[in-house]
Amino acid sequence: MTFPLRRLIQITDPHVGPARDYRLAGVETLETLRQVLAEIGSSPALPEIICATGDIAADGSAAAYRLFTQQIQFLELPYQWLPGNHDDKQVIREGITATPYWPLLELGAWRVLSLDTAVPGAVGGRLAGEELDFLAHQLEREPEAPTVVFMHHPPVPVGCAWLDAQRVANAAELEAILRRHHNVRALFTGHVHQEFQAHWAGTEVYTTPATCFQFRPQSADFAIDRQPPGYRWIELHPDGRLVTGCRYLEQPPLHLDQRLARY
Repeated sequence: MTFPLRRLIQITDPHVGPARDYRLAGVETLETLRQVLAEIGSSPALPEIICATGDIAADGSAAAYRLFTQQIQFLELPYQWLPGNHDDKQVIREGITATPYWPLLELGAWRVLSLDTAVPGAVGGRLAGEELDFLAHQLEREPEAPTVVFMHHPPVPVGCAWLDAQRVANAAELEAILRRHHNVRALFTGHVHQEFQAHWAGTEVYTTPATCFQFRPQSADFAIDRQPPGYRWIELHPDGRLVTGCRYLEQPPLHLDQRLARY
């Protein structure tokens, strides 16, 4: 059986606030999300699904999730989300109109897995036992199926000391599962507000620029970069190859403010 090329888009860390004019670090986060989504929607090759990898809301408010949902639904494309450390999973479960969290998607020959690394009340990430068990079971069940994994926190250092302290705390357990299997082609994460790639645990790890603002690469302490908002495109080929890259808006946000009190 021949399967067609599958296209995905990853957006991450929109940090939408409770009002349309909400600003974070001087940036109107709903507006930069709108601009990114408008660019995605203008592409001649539309994705089959948009994967939003956490920190949908800046404060976990119901109003923020409603605004995010309204904005992304303008595209009339399927989408899914997974939670980040700024999200409130209970608020979402209690009736927000966001698309449900889909742990498993099948796209032709490919399988797309989503893992929850968010820990209530914590900035850093961790994979609970049930998340690790789910991953191991899925990789064992379909050992020949090429697979990609989405999650919010990266399992590897990205070269920013302050962010590296927030990576997945039990990454060694994840690494052990990945090394027992050979069908994970890539892990895609958010959280660090920058583009990064590393080879780890026998696969590739990619982080993706935020739709609001970026953090300065190789920074020891908190610092915001002038890089514009962005997103990641992903092509899943029928033969198991994966091609990916990032795109950015033409202009950075106009009023960046380095004095962000908390991240």
